Amino acid sequence: MVSGDLSVFPFLPVMQMLLSSGRGGRLTVEHARGGSLWFAPGELLHAHSGSLDGPDALQLLSSLDAGTFFFVPDEPAPQRTLNLRADQALVGMLGDQEAWSTLLRVFPEWGRPLRLSGRWNDQQPVTRAQYRLLNLVRQNLTLRELIDRAGLPPRGALDTLRPFMAGGLIEVG
Repeated sequence: MVSGDLSVFPFLPVMQMLLSSGRGGRLTVEHARGGSLWFAPGELLHAHSGSLDGPDALQLLSSLDAGTFFFVPDEPAPQRTLNLRADQALVGMLGDQEAWSTLLRVFPEWGRPLRLSGRWNDQQPVTRAQYRLLNLVRQNLTLRELIDRAGLPPRGALDTLRPFMAGGLIEVG
């Protein structure tokens, strides 16, 4: 078994090492945005994070910049939700990681609930997608719980909420 800390060994180089190693198995990262990835030699088979599977889970896992990880070799994937060769997976994760940098500055706290701020006005015009996500905010959910229940790709959900956070209409509780 291989283990380490993503603050010392960044996520993408760890992924590159595992995808090029010719080994299969499961990589698990313990973090608020963590989860597990299953590999076959040279490809990525499955991603799971919270209630997310497949591409949405992989997108969220691409945001990781901290946490502890461990790799268990030869553990088969419980299902196949991805069909990515090593190069496809790494290029996609690099793009996702760059897109996450702005969102993580706006939404750094994943373990505390979001709430409507005192500046919120029920007359605020919102789209249907915004309304659905704001109803989740009203439920006093952590950002992680909100992402798990949003029914949208993680970055899409946060992009939808970002103007409300930037405008001071929602805040971390």
